[in-house]
Amino acid sequence: MQHIGHTTLIPRHSNPDDKGIYAAAIDPANGYAYFVGTYLYKLDITGNLPVQVGPALNTGQSIQGAIDPAAGYLYLARNTLNRYAVGAGTNAVSSAGSLSLTAGSAAEIVIDDSDPNPANHYGYVVCTVSGSPARVAKVALSTMTELGSVTLNAGETNFLFASAADTPKGYAYFVGAPGGIAGIPYVVKIKLTPGANAPVRIGAVNLDTVGAFVDGGSFDTLHGFAYYGTYDSDTNVPSKVYKVKLEEGDVAPTLVGKINLHVGEGRLAASVIDPLNGYVYFANDNSYPGGVYQLALNGTNLPIEIAYLPLPGGTETPPPSGITTNNATTNLDGVLPFGEVFFRSAVFDPVRGYAYFGQDSRPNQVVKIKLARDTLAISGAATQI
Repeated sequence: MQHIGHTTLIPRHSNPDDKGIYAAAIDPANGYAYFVGTYLYKLDITGNLPVQVGPALNTGQSIQGAIDPAAGYLYLARNTLNRYAVGAGTNAVSSAGSLSLTAGSAAEIVIDDSDPNPANHYGYVVCTVSGSPARVAKVALSTMTELGSVTLNAGETNFLFASAADTPKGYAYFVGAPGGIAGIPYVVKIKLTPGANAPVRIGAVNLDTVGAFVDGGSFDTLHGFAYYGTYDSDTNVPSKVYKVKLEEGDVAPTLVGKINLHVGEGRLAASVIDPLNGYVYFANDNSYPGGVYQLALNGTNLPIEIAYLPLPGGTETPPPSGITTNNATTNLDGVLPFGEVFFRSAVFDPVRGYAYFGQDSRPNQVVKIKLARDTLAISGAATQI
């Protein structure tokens, strides 16, 4: 891995505050990435560092979103399902309507864009329902119409991060983190259906036998596996990385197993995957300095921790755990007192081979990392594990 640099998203906003960047999406074919704190930013990623395109749009903070490049829309799940036109080329983003779902409060969305005609694209939105199992609603995105929903099983209630879809095979996967009995994380598999048919729950798998919080994950549709990292309240508690086999057809996913990172390697959050080159990456949150872990996918076996890339620190002493409000400046030079820390979102550009990580800090920043190409060509900037 190689650290390239960062882009500061300016100007700073105070009313409302910028907040941390928890959601991100990418359109690699056209060369744009989108990061969301309280404001939605469009970034041109074709140059050395990302360049902001147009003014930021106040959207309110979202935890997760998904993009439909062919249709030209980005969707954010924030109680309601909110749609934004990404704008062709250097045109700015703009609001394009919202939808309140009868299935409940929208928490995460995945998009089935397998049909080349955008009129036949569908969103699958996991919705929380107070005191009841969550539901997954199906939405016709071209008309923003709710078509139906499926109710999940008892205990399948809490969904925040790391949803994904394998659209060629026709399935979506939602991660309960924490959830179930005693906070044990789990993955629910949903079948994507044609036309106006409601989605179908296929099955689920527990990721552990004890409680854990999954904050980030990546999805390898090429080989049929998913990888999820844990986030603990104590930064010294080693994170776990779970490997899940997605399984073919209408078969529930299965757990391959888990690995533990080393002491002090905790709070995994933002994640990207490069299945062609065989690696998954996790960035940490509330660790100083910030950094990125590289793990080899290792075929059908458990992943192997390969390297750690520490990122630049700042000019001030490390901040208290979880405190980001002091990591602020009104200057336009983009200098952060605590450096490149607190990562909560990420996207991967497979066209150019770079990953982009969004910070939970003020001012908002996006860090660019060149990913490794093979195990023998890891940059000397990375610390061998």
